[in-house]
Amino acid sequence: MSQTVREFVDSFLDYLRKEKNASEKTLVTYEQSLREFNNFLFEHSGGKELSLAALSEGESVRAFLVELDKRGNDRRTVRKKLSSIRSFARYLVKFEYLDRDFTAFISTPKAQKPIPVFVEEEGIERILRMPLNSPADFRDKAILELLYGTGMRVSELCGLDFGDIDFDGRVVTVLGKRRKQRMIPVIDRAVEAVRGYLKVRDNISARRADEHALFISSNGKRIIRASVYRVVARRIGQVSGVERKGPHTLRHSFATHLLNHGADLEAVRQLLGHESLSTTQVYTHLSIEQLKKVYRNAHPRAGTQKSGR
Repeated sequence: MSQTVREFVDSFLDYLRKEKNASEKTLVTYEQSLREFNNFLFEHSGGKELSLAALSEGESVRAFLVELDKRGNDRRTVRKKLSSIRSFARYLVKFEYLDRDFTAFISTPKAQKPIPVFVEEEGIERILRMPLNSPADFRDKAILELLYGTGMRVSELCGLDFGDIDFDGRVVTVLGKRRKQRMIPVIDRAVEAVRGYLKVRDNISARRADEHALFISSNGKRIIRASVYRVVARRIGQVSGVERKGPHTLRHSFATHLLNHGADLEAVRQLLGHESLSTTQVYTHLSIEQLKKVYRNAHPRAGTQKSGR
């Protein structure tokens, strides 16, 4: 065929626009990705426009992905660009410009797990030094202390019954994912906060309170996730500018602070109730960043710029 890759990219974009009625945002994404891919082909062929035959084996796509990595593109960006190239390849096969999809044997990079958001230790202390002016304040204080003091999920907290906390043994039993039970140690401050709340629990609602639920709402029923979220988000918002302010941020803070203070990764995994250690390992990136921050702030030469001499 005499047509070049660039010309086929033009026809593919025209097809998306006229036949598929693609949105402007989709068209921009595809065009940017495919133009970049074609420019890569042009540069690495010594300045020659290539025909479709150059794509048949897929090696050019692999080389392009390697180049994207060298340029510092994150996995999400690489996945998006590869998706555009895959769609282009399927178009070429559909209209019989090529016999086979040249991206078929290329693996899509795994999605990069987002680094968890957490609140610094000083911020947590400010959150937990909340004024106690009403029965609801005592309840909220107990919720915050338990979430941060144990790292439990919000669903696990909402499901707590009276008998799930062993006050003498300083242990709480939670029902986690797939209805698996686990026992988590509870620090003294959290235990005392729960005790303080229990003294005023019956005053939270004018209605008859749930006989089993540890935490209740103003209607006397077991507290729900949305209510806990509002409590946590309000308090975090008062002390921190982090983007996400829900209960999971306290769980992330719990894990991050433990690792920053030398906790064993396997122990943190068990406390969080993760089935796989790889799930917990995301927090090691946070602790490493914390170490870098400490290093930059403490080392006398860490901030020294190289003079080039």
